[in-house]
Amino acid sequence: MMSSQVLVRLDKSLAEELDRMAKSLGMSRAELVRIALRHFLRTGRGDLKTKQIRGLIRSKLSLEELEEIYQVGR
Repeated sequence: MMSSQVLVRLDKSLAEELDRMAKSLGMSRAELVRIALRHFLRTGRGDLKTKQIRGLIRSKLSLEELEEIYQVGR
């Protein structure tokens, strides 16, 4: 399978949040981003409403709530 790289710039707080989440789940930043992007694309299909997107981007949920929503480890 051929792969490609994508450069994404994150602000400091988002990068720190990504690092915390990746560490707590025992995975790399890259793997977490791939999982999140697959989920976003699979559930979005281009017809997401602004409110749904805002809920994903500004989530203040606990790790347990995020795991339940994204079914991590199931």
